[in-house]
Amino acid sequence: MTDPANSTDPTTVPDYDDLMTRFRRAYVKADPDLLGQVLGAGFEWHTHTFPVEAPVSTGTVLVGIDGMIGELQRRAREWSDVSFDGLREQFAPKLVTQTFTISGNDKGVPFSVAAVDLYTLDEDDKIIKKDTYWKQAEAASSGE
Repeated sequence: MTDPANSTDPTTVPDYDDLMTRFRRAYVKADPDLLGQVLGAGFEWHTHTFPVEAPVSTGTVLVGIDGMIGELQRRAREWSDVSFDGLREQFAPKLVTQTFTISGNDKGVPFSVAAVDLYTLDEDDKIIKKDTYWKQAEAASSGE
């Protein structure tokens, strides 16, 4: 039987639900040991990062578990009243697409965005890249 994650058959869809459940648990806890179980060597997070007072994406690239932990710690210090809603995940060979909305306050300034995260997996089905895209909710709801 062909491994769905390595299949070239477009009708064969792998199931990365367990991987993403473990990733979300590690992410929320900002736990380096748990992250080490799901992130592959050379992991990169291509972020949406921008200063809250001038919301223009800079595309900061964070590298490795330490880079991710640093960003998660920054968010814990500077963000409040954070809410994630409408999480959906879709799987394709070596790719997970995640969509959701996120809102809260960044240093006291409210934000609300529609988000897309693309996760690229390595040959061992570990996450090696997380590409994050944010669209301001006001623009998203007006059809821009």
